[in-house]
Amino acid sequence: MKRQLQIKSSLASSEWSGGGGMPVPPDATWTFVDVSDRPEAVVGMTYDATTDTFGPAPVIVRTIVTPAQVVSVLTAAEWQIATTSTDADVVWAMAQFQLAQRVDLADPQFAALMAGLVSKGIVTAARAADIQSDLMALANA
Repeated sequence: MKRQLQIKSSLASSEWSGGGGMPVPPDATWTFVDVSDRPEAVVGMTYDATTDTFGPAPVIVRTIVTPAQVVSVLTAAEWQIATTSTDADVVWAMAQFQLAQRVDLADPQFAALMAGLVSKGIVTAARAADIQSDLMALANA
């Protein structure tokens, strides 16, 4: 549908929707702005000015969880083994974890921690992948 917004000296305006005569006869004192086929702002969409189209908003993947969320996906046995280990690397990693206010799943230190738990035999590689998957789900819930 053809639509034009008519503006005169910022004091008066009207909109013409293409039917019938123009609401105000045009003259040199009016400015016409074509607003045809422009959808109203769509929540959750992004506007591309080069193609004059709306598209889906980019997906933002969250990677931050709390230590409590990490503990919630571990079994009691996994937590006990990790917290009572006498291995210096595990003790150091658990101390850092327990002092953290947040855990970034995209942080290389988190990947190193998970790899360390696998290499020390605390969890299997498959279980580590399950833990990572569960934590990503919690971060993006």
